[in-house]
Amino acid sequence: MLTGTAGRKAHGKSEAAAPRRVPLGGAIQAEYFDADPAYRQSFLDHCDLIMPMNELKFDQIRPARDAWNFEPADRLVEFALANGRQSRGTCHVWWNALPAWVEAIDDAGEAEAVLVEHVERVTDRYRGKLAGWDVVNEVIANDPRQEGPLRRTDWLRKLGPRHIPIAFAAAARTDPAARLVINDYDLEFVGPRFDARRDVMLSIVRQLQDGGVEVHGVGMQGHLYADREIDKPALERFHRELDALGVGLLVTELDVIDWHSPADPQAQDATAHRLVSDLLDALFAWKPPEAVIVWGISDRYSWIPAVLPRPDGAPDRPLPLDRDMVPKEWMRLLDERLRRGD
Repeated sequence: MLTGTAGRKAHGKSEAAAPRRVPLGGAIQAEYFDADPAYRQSFLDHCDLIMPMNELKFDQIRPARDAWNFEPADRLVEFALANGRQSRGTCHVWWNALPAWVEAIDDAGEAEAVLVEHVERVTDRYRGKLAGWDVVNEVIANDPRQEGPLRRTDWLRKLGPRHIPIAFAAAARTDPAARLVINDYDLEFVGPRFDARRDVMLSIVRQLQDGGVEVHGVGMQGHLYADREIDKPALERFHRELDALGVGLLVTELDVIDWHSPADPQAQDATAHRLVSDLLDALFAWKPPEAVIVWGISDRYSWIPAVLPRPDGAPDRPLPLDRDMVPKEWMRLLDERLRRGD
């Protein structure tokens, strides 16, 4: 399990704070790390765990067959560790982070060799520095009821479903101490599509275990939508079933996508507070999660305005700090619940 914050260096606002029972993490971006000191400091003020958001993805690490680019990820991981924080990695396998040279591979043997080489080399570089990895990300079909269980990706086309255990086995061989996680979205909500996605996730975990492949956790991304209801009973059952398999649950990419609240900040923040509160209630109903990680930290920098903007053009408020790095009420909610651990 990811550890708490005992022994970390006191820094900024965290100097007098008691350790959290459940670590609070944040994903940081290299392009803002140097340019914005307030952004950089906000992670030290609020986070037990600081992890690279994009810098460890396949296309960033190895944009060309003969080019490896570790510098941005190295810098962020060392920043976390030098300041007494944990870090973790995301992700070895993701359909949306493949460089063109990998997409062009048609031979299954070559594809497997490239995948194993990538997982082993990257995992080894950060062995002992990262608490764990999202080994595979978003392998479940968006709607398994209509599409079958797995997303139709390049890795699925090249290697079939076995690309999942190949990646996990390579990571486990290379860093036996790392917590190895399978990560996906839309595991939180009420509705048949979300029930199906949870069922597929449980099936993948069982198949990995039946094949003797280590999987230690399920990462629930936690991109929360204002028009969707958190399925508290289903999420508690899901957590129980994972726990019975010896597998943990963590939130890996928490933020809020709100197209429905009125444009004023108070309304948006009230919606976000409700959604995050419901999620935490569901998570803690069985046992504490391993960690809760926000996908960024401040509204100043988020993927949501570019990809899923509000139709009315109002500023989005997806993260626990506003654009001036001021904590919102749901930041305080996270802090309180994760310190209590219940």
